[in-house]
Amino acid sequence: MDSSAAQVPRDVPRFTVSCVLGTPSLITVRGEADLGGIELLQSAADRALEHHSHVAFDLAGVTFADSTFLSILLQTRLNALERGGTVLLLAPSASVRHLLSITGALDLFPAAE
Repeated sequence: MDSSAAQVPRDVPRFTVSCVLGTPSLITVRGEADLGGIELLQSAADRALEHHSHVAFDLAGVTFADSTFLSILLQTRLNALERGGTVLLLAPSASVRHLLSITGALDLFPAAE
């Protein structure tokens, strides 16, 4: 049996972040949101907040989320609130919902399916 089909090719990123500046700015996150992608995610959140105080995160494609990811969401929320803005979570995946639920952070974020 050939097990190579189950392996992820090395050139396929396991984590991607894109940021479209607007009103609100939209940050799309895909893959495993952990310590390995924290700088990329932080940079996108900072850029979005510099542009506008309202930020939306598209989280439908997040397959794993850890405390570093949660930390960025919470800090982005605080920074947005200080500027009179909001952070909206769009279609949070099961992984994101689980993380927010077990930490008690679910009620802090408006979510849209």
